[in-house]
Amino acid sequence: MALDGERVRKRESDVSRPRKWDQYKKGTKVPQDKPGARNFIEQAEAHYPGTAVWFRSPIWRLLKRESLDRRAIEAEMRALSPQVRALLFEAELRGEEKEPRFKTFEEAEERALLAMCNFEALVAMSLLVAQAEEIASRELHERGLQLYLNLQAGLMETRELAPFYPELFTFIDQRFKHWVYLAPNQRMDVVIFWQGVQAERERWLRESEMSESKSAPQNSNMPLDDADPSIRQDDGS
Repeated sequence: MALDGERVRKRESDVSRPRKWDQYKKGTKVPQDKPGARNFIEQAEAHYPGTAVWFRSPIWRLLKRESLDRRAIEAEMRALSPQVRALLFEAELRGEEKEPRFKTFEEAEERALLAMCNFEALVAMSLLVAQAEEIASRELHERGLQLYLNLQAGLMETRELAPFYPELFTFIDQRFKHWVYLAPNQRMDVVIFWQGVQAERERWLRESEMSESKSAPQNSNMPLDDADPSIRQDDGS
């Protein structure tokens, strides 16, 4: 009613409203994000600030396998929040540069995104992996996917993602595959499903709690090398 009030009428036994809302709920139809007075994305943003960021997130384009080149990926990274941009780009301009250049994404930046553990951290991860694919960076690809595996447990408990993380994680698993090299010139793409990762993580935590080193700090971020999840292998590319 907040977004389409004049078309919603309460009757004695039910409510008359456009059927598009049922399609939105089921995911069979998506609201149009076009300029105009009846742009539901802008209306939703006015009533519920933050809605547009979710709807317009680049992660949906990536999961639909839309082709984003290097410049498009960089533009999406620069559109992230200042907190995340500070992890991806240098703070100062060099020479006559108009935009800060990329920082080297290393362990410190990875840990900072892991500490955030929110939807934007997941979006940043997806852009980093897409960038790694675009520039064929094996190191960045592995670091980005390791971040994703470590983010899963925390994201599952967030209020925003808890209702639908199984479907979202499954799409991400199928879109961003791990690279396994059989030889320097032979690569196999491997799908690691989140269910297996989390089952192995729970087993790992139980064994850690039962170990003699109970007084040592517990690290819930299990390395990929220690996991034994269900996987699906695809032909290398």
